[in-house]
Amino acid sequence: MRAALIAVVVAAAYANASAAYALPLQTPPQVGIPGCSDDVAVRASRQLISFDSRGRAIRAHLYTPRGTPNGRGIVLLHGGTGFEMNAILFDAHAIQLASRGYHVLLPAYFDAAAPDPARRTVTARAWRQAALDAVGHLELQPGIDAGQVALWGYSRGAGVAVDAVTVSESSVRKIILAAGGGSADGDFGGRAVSALVLHARSDEAVPVRATLSLADDLRGLGATVDLQALDFEGHQYDLPTWCDVMRRTRAFVDDDGRTAQDNQDNR
Repeated sequence: MRAALIAVVVAAAYANASAAYALPLQTPPQVGIPGCSDDVAVRASRQLISFDSRGRAIRAHLYTPRGTPNGRGIVLLHGGTGFEMNAILFDAHAIQLASRGYHVLLPAYFDAAAPDPARRTVTARAWRQAALDAVGHLELQPGIDAGQVALWGYSRGAGVAVDAVTVSESSVRKIILAAGGGSADGDFGGRAVSALVLHARSDEAVPVRATLSLADDLRGLGATVDLQALDFEGHQYDLPTWCDVMRRTRAFVDDDGRTAQDNQDNR
């Protein structure tokens, strides 16, 4: 049985109604407002779309470069507070990624199954499939190179990313995990997988020891793991820390020839 990520916050139930594909998104109105010192001019669009995952409509924000795409895609998997709250949290960062040439998809993977402590295994499988289908959807976008969609997960989303990369049929070769913990099993189906694992100095919701254990599990499955500590204490990152996370994310995704050794100094 696939072990679940350490629970952080159980999201409130919300309506399952999905929007039509490519419906222009009207909220939040603060789209693209700069917040990081290295922000670039906004050259990206955002749409509210939906895609299918085992017969369920999964809402998602799709961020598309207005300039030349860089061939890379990132699926952002939200934390336990759910799609609506995390869409506000990550919106400007996703716009910045798209403005730099990345295609970005932020799926509402809770649409596949509401959080249910009584059915953890079934729920985890539904979320995993939604993440895999999100990758497949993004891979179809014009300007995405084959095998260049990374999975990025925060908190509970980190656990979903691990679940999605450790199945043999997955095409994902890179994962970025922020404030994640728990365990990993399964296999990579012969893929060379690399992981960027980020943790705060301390974390009241996901203890650092749980993040280190997850990194060890990924190594045991054959992944190259780059373990990095953030200059922050706590689970809910502040803006400078999120800016740092996104800078590290871009550097990791852009590095096609990673030979990085594990950063043991961050233990």
